[in-house]
Amino acid sequence: MTAVATLLLVAAGLAGALVARRGSSGRAGVAMAAVPVVLVCAAAAVALAAPAAQGFGLAAVRVAAVTAAMAGGSVLVTAAFRLAGADAVPAPTEDGEDPSPLRGGLAIGVLERAAIAVCILANFSAGLAVIVAAKGLARYPELRNPAAAEQFIIGTFVSVLWACACAGVAVAIGR
Repeated sequence: MTAVATLLLVAAGLAGALVARRGSSGRAGVAMAAVPVVLVCAAAAVALAAPAAQGFGLAAVRVAAVTAAMAGGSVLVTAAFRLAGADAVPAPTEDGEDPSPLRGGLAIGVLERAAIAVCILANFSAGLAVIVAAKGLARYPELRNPAAAEQFIIGTFVSVLWACACAGVAVAIGR
């Protein structure tokens, strides 16, 4: 059962990364973003039904959870931006430049999700507050722009929830 949960987490991360790389837009992109969510939900169901894991199995599912959190979150954040409306998703300019008011959001999001998943797995709840506070303080000057503030709130919320869901599967299987 631990192997199944691990494989489902790996598949969720891969599916999220592939969907993000493919770059589907509109309703198709939002619908395709549901694939990693369904896979993590299936992994959670397996984890809750499985006996507690130990040793290598538990280590493998923890690595898979952090990897899925890192790889699968970007597509969910983009889908949430699309669901929020056109103002939240800036269109690329003709020269291919990213017009987003928050530069570096992809890299920061990946690191944020990794840190959150690790904090949950290490049972270090204070780390969650430190991560979100540090991100808010670092972005504070940019948040005066209403579009940037909207993008920050939506992106952070979805990113944190995704990381918590992925890490939650590992916590459930190690209980």
